[in-house]
Amino acid sequence: MKYTNLLTNVDQSLIKKRLSDFVPDEIYDIHTHPYHPAHFPPGTWDFLKDQGILGCNEHRLALQQYMPSKTIHGLYFGMPNKKADLQEMNGWVYEEVLMNGTSLSRSLRVVSPQDDRKHVAESLRTGQFIGLKVYHCYAARPDTMNASLTAYAPEWMWEVLDENKGVLLLHIVRDGAMDDPDNQKEIRRLCSAYPHVRLILAHVARSFNYRNARSGLYSLVDLDNVVVDTSAVTESESFAAALKILGPRRVVWGSDFAVSEARGRCVTTGEYFYWLHPETIASGHTPATTNEMTLIGIESLLALREACDDAGMTRSDMQDIFLDNALRLLGPHLPQSVAPLSDNGPERWKEAREVISGGTGLLSKRAEMFDETQWPAYFSKAIGCEVWDMTGKRYIDFAGGIGAVLLGYADPDVNAAVHRRVSQGSYCSLVNPQEVELARELLALHPWAGKVRYARGGGEAMTMAVRIARAATGRSGVAFCGYHGWHDWYLAANLGEQDALDGHLLPGLPPIGVPRELKGTSVPFRYNDVKSLEDALEALGNNLAAVVMEPMRSQFPQDDFVARVAARCREQGAVFVVDEVSSGLRYGFPGALSGMNVEPDLVVYAKAMSNGFPFGTVIGREEIMDAAGASFISSSYWTDGVGTAAALAVIQKMKRLPVQRMVWEKGVAFKENLVTIAAKYPACQLAVGGMPVTPTLAFQQEGSSLAMKKIFIQKMLSRGFLVSTSMYLMYAHEQRHIDLFLAALDSVLKEMEQELNAGSYDALAREQGGSQAGFARLA
Repeated sequence: MKYTNLLTNVDQSLIKKRLSDFVPDEIYDIHTHPYHPAHFPPGTWDFLKDQGILGCNEHRLALQQYMPSKTIHGLYFGMPNKKADLQEMNGWVYEEVLMNGTSLSRSLRVVSPQDDRKHVAESLRTGQFIGLKVYHCYAARPDTMNASLTAYAPEWMWEVLDENKGVLLLHIVRDGAMDDPDNQKEIRRLCSAYPHVRLILAHVARSFNYRNARSGLYSLVDLDNVVVDTSAVTESESFAAALKILGPRRVVWGSDFAVSEARGRCVTTGEYFYWLHPETIASGHTPATTNEMTLIGIESLLALREACDDAGMTRSDMQDIFLDNALRLLGPHLPQSVAPLSDNGPERWKEAREVISGGTGLLSKRAEMFDETQWPAYFSKAIGCEVWDMTGKRYIDFAGGIGAVLLGYADPDVNAAVHRRVSQGSYCSLVNPQEVELARELLALHPWAGKVRYARGGGEAMTMAVRIARAATGRSGVAFCGYHGWHDWYLAANLGEQDALDGHLLPGLPPIGVPRELKGTSVPFRYNDVKSLEDALEALGNNLAAVVMEPMRSQFPQDDFVARVAARCREQGAVFVVDEVSSGLRYGFPGALSGMNVEPDLVVYAKAMSNGFPFGTVIGREEIMDAAGASFISSSYWTDGVGTAAALAVIQKMKRLPVQRMVWEKGVAFKENLVTIAAKYPACQLAVGGMPVTPTLAFQQEGSSLAMKKIFIQKMLSRGFLVSTSMYLMYAHEQRHIDLFLAALDSVLKEMEQELNAGSYDALAREQGGSQAGFARLA
C-alpha cells in the first residue's frame, strides 16, 4: 500500500460516471490524519515512505481531486503509533489546524492511558483540543488487537470528556468488532454513565467485515451520544446496515486521510476481513484483464453511494451525512451561527394546518389532542417502541401508534416481507398471488367463514361490511355499539340528534355532509345494556340489516352480552358484524371473540393486522359474502401488494410466537403498577381504567381535567416519553422500557401533586384548553 496523489484514467472515469453529482459543495471530514515525518522514527509508516508533510492544505487538495467540493472542513488528529512523539505530534496538529484549517476545522488530542490526566483535561478545558483520539496500540498488553476497550480508553478519559462535552474517536478492536459482546457491554455502560461524551465509532464501528455491522449495530440504537463514521470502509453492505439500523442522522462522513489516498480495498471473508492492495498481488500473476485498483477513498465513496441509492436516501440525507451531522456533533465547540436549522415540530404543525385540512388525516394524531405548543408532531425514524423526532431527539412511545401497531415500529419480519414485495413490484395489471395465500391463512383462523375481501383501512373495511350486510338482507338499518369510523352510515346516527354518538365517539359530532335521507338508518346501543339493545332493535323494526359492535373495549362483556347480541340479531334475520379493527390481535388471537365462544357472520380487522401498513379485511360466512356478490364493491388499491404482504407476515409471526399472550401478561402487571402509583398521589385525582394492554388515565378535576392532561403530557415529554391518557402496549416494549416509564410517571405525579398542593394550578379551571378531549368511546 502506497500513498499517491496521482489519478489514473480509470480513477477519472469512476469520478465522472459515479461521483460527480453525489457529494455536496461543502463537506466535513470527521476522520483525517495530518502527517509530519519528524514525529516518527524512519520506516514507521511504509505507505508514506519518502512522503513529506501532509497538512490541512494537502488534505483538501487530495480530496478535491475526486470530490468536487468547494469547502472541506476537517476534524484532525495525529497518526497513533507507540513510536510517535505524542507531545510534538499533538502540538503540531493543533498549530497546523489553527494556521491552515478552515474556520470550522478542529483537532483531537491523541492520548494513551499513561498520559497525565491533569494535562489532558487542561487541554480540553482551554479549547486547544475538542476531544481525544484513542488507539489500541497504547494498551498495556502484547496482543493489543484483543484489548478491552478500557485498556486503551480508561474511565478517566471518559470522565474528562464528559466534563467538557468532548468528542471521543474510537477504533474498536477484537475480531467481532461491534458484534463482540464485551465491546457492546462496555460501550453501552460507558455511554450511559457519561452521556455528555460524543462518541464517534470509526470505520462504521470497525465494520471492515460487514457481517459485524449487520448484527452488532443494533446494540447502539438507543445510545443517543454515538455516531459512526464512514472512513476507509469499502463495502456497501456495511453502509447499508448503518443506514438501516442507525439511520442517516447517525452516519458521519470521514475519509481516513492519508490512508484514503492509497490504492486498494478491504473485503469480508468469513468472520474476518482482508486488505487488498497492489502490493499483495504476486509478481508473476497475469490477470485476465487488469490488476489496477482505485483509491481507497474513491472505493469508500462508491460503496457509500451504492448503499444510499439502494436505501432511497434523499439530498437532505446526503447533506446530513457529509456536513450537518458533523456540525451537530461538534456543536458545543463551534459557533452557534453554523448550527444546522432545526426542524421544529410545533412550527411544522402550524404550517401543516395552513396547507392540509385538519393538519393530518387522523384526528387522534393532531397536535391539539396532546399539546400543540410542545408535542413534537413529526418523526424522522421509528424502531421498536422508540421514536426520533425531526431534531433527532429520542422518545419511548407509549401512545403506541394510536393503536395501529402491536409488534412494534419497523418490525424486521414485517419490513422484510414488505421490502420483498416492493422490490419485486407491488402493483401491476395482474393480481398479487399473496392475496390467495393470505385468504387461506385468514380462513384457517376463522373456520366458520368461507370468503374474505380486502381493503386498505379499518373505516372503509367497516363500510364494506355494512354494504355487504345491506346487500345480503335487502334492508338498510344498522344497530351499532362502539366506534366504527368516519363514514356516512355511522355518522348518520347524529342526524337530528346531535348526542346520539356521545360515548361512542366525540361528544356532539355534527353530521355535516351526511345525507339527511340517512336519518333513522343507524341507531346506537350501549355495551352491556340489554335494554339499550332492545330499544335500538325496536327503533329499526323490520328494516334491520345488521348489528355492528366491537366485542369489547374497556370492559369485559357481562352475562354473555356479546352472545346475547348475536342471538337477538339472528332472531331478527340480520347480519351480525363484529368490528375487531382495534381489538384484533391485541385482545386475543386472532381477536377478542376468540375467548367468547361466539361466531359472527362478518368480522373486520385492520390496524394491528398489518402493523403500520395500510390494510383491512372483511371475513365472512360464504352465503352472506356470495349474496352480496352482485353489489359493486371495488377499488384499485385494494389490490396493492404492500398491505397484503404485511398482514401475511404479521399472522405468520403471531402463529410462530405467543405475542398476544406475552403482551397481555405484561399489560396486567403494567396496569397494576399504574393503579399503585396513581394511588400514591390522591391530589392528582388520576383514575386508571381500560384493558391491561390499552390502559387509560383520566384526570378527574372538575373544570381543569384537560389542562391537567396537557401538563402531564408536557412533563412526560421532558422525560423522554410520548404518552397521552390512552396508552397502547406493544410487543416491542421490553421490561426496561416499562420500568423507565413507571419511574417517570411516579416522578411526574409527585411533582404535579406538590404543585397542586402549593396552589400552582388554581387558575387552570379558568384557562382550560391547549389539549382537546380524545375519543370518549363506548365502554
